Amino acid sequence: MLRHRTVIAATAATAAALFALTACSSSGSPSSSSSDADSGLSGEVTFAGYGGAGGDAITAAWLDPFSEETGVDAILDPSMDNSKLLQMIESGNVTWDVAEAGLDFGLTEENEGLADIDCDIVECDAFDGQWPVTAKGVPMFVYSTVVTYNTDAFGDAGPQTWADWLDTDAFPGKRAINAGEGFFGLAEAILLADGVSRDELYPLDIDRVLEKLDPIKDNLIFITSGAECIDLVTSGEATVGACYNARVTQATGEGQPIAMSWDGQIQSADYVTIPADSPNLDNAMALVAYITSTEHSGDLVEYLTYGPGNPHATIPEDKLADVPTSNEGTGDAAPIIPDFEWWNENRADVLESVSAWVAS
Repeated sequence: MLRHRTVIAATAATAAALFALTACSSSGSPSSSSSDADSGLSGEVTFAGYGGAGGDAITAAWLDPFSEETGVDAILDPSMDNSKLLQMIESGNVTWDVAEAGLDFGLTEENEGLADIDCDIVECDAFDGQWPVTAKGVPMFVYSTVVTYNTDAFGDAGPQTWADWLDTDAFPGKRAINAGEGFFGLAEAILLADGVSRDELYPLDIDRVLEKLDPIKDNLIFITSGAECIDLVTSGEATVGACYNARVTQATGEGQPIAMSWDGQIQSADYVTIPADSPNLDNAMALVAYITSTEHSGDLVEYLTYGPGNPHATIPEDKLADVPTSNEGTGDAAPIIPDFEWWNENRADVLESVSAWVAS
């Protein structure tokens, strides 16, 4: 009952905030549809995302329903890239209104290229869990990199932990791993598997990470995308991988020979942010409020099994087993949450070290 009342209160708050935004932004001109008349918003809003299955899911869960409810044409641009967004901001030629970004983009007060999140419109107070609202961004969804394995190779007895992942004697075969981000999150998992305690992880000992990987380097296949991880593991070219949870769930549903373990899931979040020079700022803030609201944050789960960024959103019962935020272990099996502040300060040096090791 308490949860139900929370949803109702938050939904009412969002509706009131959107109405307030509408009152400020409406020009009083005749609306072209009943949706326009109800919302007071008009025109368009462009969402910059990454396309593929994720883009399809975001469109179905949020963009299309937002358009139907407000009359605003919500458009997906699947070419989001941090460098491209930065170039737009620096040039002043901004064509995106809302962008999907990580905490590595610097969603803090100091980033003057991004608009401040308006907490009179966005349900900022609802974000009282692991992933907070920042000055310039709101959590959109939570995803995990998980221990993944080929069930034709191991049946139901595949690797369950990152220590198992590293053990090519007990679990032989190639490993699919992404080195392009400097083993972001994976470095923490490897150090924990090597006996480092969680409270002593930082500063990360990257040399120790690489030394731990040296004995199995010939068994590593370096990937550049989430799709590649799934392809390698399901084909058996790699028997083990570090793949995204939603892609594993999707492949399993298609009957592919793949499974995963939630133990030590490496958890992260994508945020929504607004360029300060957004050409449709009111529409952008309304879309961010819609996507991250208690009422709608969980809608993505029907299409892509990432956890809602809003910790008070409802997750359908039949999806609970597939969502990272509903499968958080304790102790050694607890989620691994990378320290973004440390990574933002040290990413360039880590990438240099890891890239040199990969090439050696």
